[in-house]
This record gives sequence, structure tokens and C-alpha cells, in this order.
Amino acid sequence: MLVRISCIFGPLFIFAIGLIGSVSFWGQGASAQAVEAPVDFVIPESIKGFDEEKVKKDPICDSSVRPQMDHVKPDEMKPGDTVVVEGKSFGKKKECLFGVTFGAEPAKAFTLVDDEHIQVVVPEGLRSGVTFLNIETGGGTARKGVLVRSKD
Repeated sequence: MLVRISCIFGPLFIFAIGLIGSVSFWGQGASAQAVEAPVDFVIPESIKGFDEEKVKKDPICDSSVRPQMDHVKPDEMKPGDTVVVEGKSFGKKKECLFGVTFGAEPAKAFTLVDDEHIQVVVPEGLRSGVTFLNIETGGGTARKGVLVRSKD
């Protein structure tokens, strides 16, 4: 029995000793040295520091907050109509609002009025019936069922 155990664990023991030795060898690498940038190297503006005015103008998109649709006015619409979507967390700047779709059909146009209002132009060629209005932001997608009437 003792012979079998040594046959199994002997090579494992030798392998483990080899790993420990190589780990201690890796720790003896070259010390960190300061590296100077070439003379013609220009540090990009984005990493030089920050400009307070630029930071104030940059979009503030909170990806941790999902958008929420409360109302769509009017609640019945036709292709080509402009509707107003009311809700929360649509974004403080237009860069925060990624898209508006009716089902899979993108809106003809949309405008972020403020964090709680979006004006949307219903796309032409949209079939009459109930479809989902989807608003996509950095925080996710809000969807609400809306009734589309025929253009007649």
C-alpha cells in the first residue's frame, strides 16, 4: 500500500515543488523604471486633466436608472402625427436618448424636450392596431402599448 501511495503522490510532490520555485523566480523581475516620452509625443487633451466648462457641457447619462413612460399624448395616433411622451429618466441631454421605435419601425423623428418629455413623429407606413412604443436610453428600454389608427 505504501508503494502505491508514493507512486501516485511522488510525482505530484515534485511538480508542486517545481511550481513554488518558478513562482519565486517570477517575483525577481526587473524593477520599475521611469520611461520618458519621445520629444514629438503629444499628450491627448482627454488625459491632461479636465476643463470645468467642458465637463459642465458634457452629457450626464445615468445608466443605472431605467427610463419610465407614464403617458403618451394623444393616446391614439396616426402615421405622421407628432405625439408627446411623458415619463422619467429619458436623459438630461440628447446624447442620452439612443432611439425611439414603434415595434421594430424607427420613429420618423424624435426630440428630447427634457428629462421627462420627448416629442415623437409617428413613422409613415405603420399598420393600424396596437403596437409597442419603445424608448431606449443608456439605462435600458421603456415600452408601452399604443393604438395606431389608419391615416384615412
